[in-house]
Amino acid sequence: MSRAQRILVLSGVLLLAITMAFGVGYAIFDEHQTLVGMGEQMAGGFMAAAGGDMAAAFVALDNFGAMGAEYSLEIHSHGHWGMLALILIILGLVIERTGLSEARAVALAWLLALSAILFPLGVILQIGPAATLGKALAVPASAGMVLGLLIAAWCLAKNRT
Repeated sequence: MSRAQRILVLSGVLLLAITMAFGVGYAIFDEHQTLVGMGEQMAGGFMAAAGGDMAAAFVALDNFGAMGAEYSLEIHSHGHWGMLALILIILGLVIERTGLSEARAVALAWLLALSAILFPLGVILQIGPAATLGKALAVPASAGMVLGLLIAAWCLAKNRT
């Protein structure tokens, strides 16, 4: 197994394990509580509107929206980590077919591995006080992932047999 293959496969397996642990912890300690809170806010908002208290209704529905946005970021981060981990593993199996030199294949492997880790991490950090740091990580990491995947796809297409 080449160095680039080891980087891609091992980082993919490690990222998949982290994703599964994050998912279990998230489901136990946060997801269900968030969904209950969203339901309570929505029901409270509708009840307040039915009672004619539109100010309370708007506050409750704004809270529902904020909780929904947070939930969406958490779920998408988890899903992206899992899918990017699988992409790393698959690319690790075919990286030798790109025709890249060992040094370039290793550089591409590191670009993909770091981008796959930092992109979803940046998304999840956008929740709360680290929002600026999260955006600073997510944007370049997503660009790195796109660039790395384009390079891999182009090299694989160029060298297909």
